[in-house]
Amino acid sequence: MSKFSALSKVKLAELCLLELLRRGKTGLHSLDVNIRDLTYSSFLGGAGIFWSITLPTDMNIFCIRHGLRIIGQPAPFISLPGCKAMFKRYWLADLDTAKNAIRLINSWRAKRGAEPLSKRNCNALLAAFQSEPQAFSEVAL
Repeated sequence: MSKFSALSKVKLAELCLLELLRRGKTGLHSLDVNIRDLTYSSFLGGAGIFWSITLPTDMNIFCIRHGLRIIGQPAPFISLPGCKAMFKRYWLADLDTAKNAIRLINSWRAKRGAEPLSKRNCNALLAAFQSEPQAFSEVAL
């Protein structure tokens, strides 16, 4: 495997985790990351955010290799033309998992020489997982 391939896989994993953090308990659906043309989608929220043909595998890698707790639940889908299919929707399990995801993203960013996520960004990403607002300074990252 070339160095470029490894870096691009880590970058895609980072984009996936960032999107899981942004969406909070709403989570990601397989079609959110695969649809390029909104003609076939009955929801407009996230087509083409990043591309992953193997979202279930990506989620398993986050769980097994990185110890993140990710929930997967069946989510029915009906396209605009009326075709029905069953996919899974995935989301980060809780606040602790969200904090660990941010730590992982920042470690990947450090390895490639990028700036870590700002405290402001971290607070915004963690907000969806908190029952009560908590300042970043109180969150041990």
